[in-house]
Amino acid sequence: MSNRFLILVDELTNFDAKKVKKKTKMVKSQAYHTQQTPVAVAGAVIAGAGLGWKIFEFAWAQTEGDIKVKLARLEGAKYPSDDEAQYKSKGIWKPKTVTVYEKVENLASDEISAKFALRFKYNGYGVGYIDIDHIQSNDAVGWGLNVEAKLMVDPNNYTSRNGGQTMSMIEVTFNYRFTRSIGSDVIKLKRYKIYGDGTVI
Repeated sequence: MSNRFLILVDELTNFDAKKVKKKTKMVKSQAYHTQQTPVAVAGAVIAGAGLGWKIFEFAWAQTEGDIKVKLARLEGAKYPSDDEAQYKSKGIWKPKTVTVYEKVENLASDEISAKFALRFKYNGYGVGYIDIDHIQSNDAVGWGLNVEAKLMVDPNNYTSRNGGQTMSMIEVTFNYRFTRSIGSDVIKLKRYKIYGDGTVI
């Protein structure tokens, strides 16, 4: 009889179902906690993290006809020099929304497009709490559309032109790839730099 078999027999002999039940029950009772809306990060993967912030990226989702989107979200905020203790409560947090939209028309003047609401918060120094919602789309015959949103936290500090204070910046990109059955793809890139003083470039 091999040593491997003897070890297996020993494990089965000493198996205690009550202990396993107790352990399973303890795991189930642990509450999964996220910063604001736990449902929003279900099925997402962490694409990046730093002091006080995390970037979540979602899987591709079919929305309407031949339109697919892959969105991202940032929980927390980026502060100058990652100094959360100094800058988190230094200013009043304000919300801001940017509408993102791009389209292509086919030969029949039918439009394929997608529109998004880019929402974030800022307090004059830090910037973050980014959500991207797909709010409208239109499909067109013979065309498809894939839109991928990406977030990039800039480690550098910037000086505000609206007060001279030190602030952070996060870059958001939307890659629109318009596909068609005949002809090459059409790619349109929209890039936004959002700053701690609310400026969007």
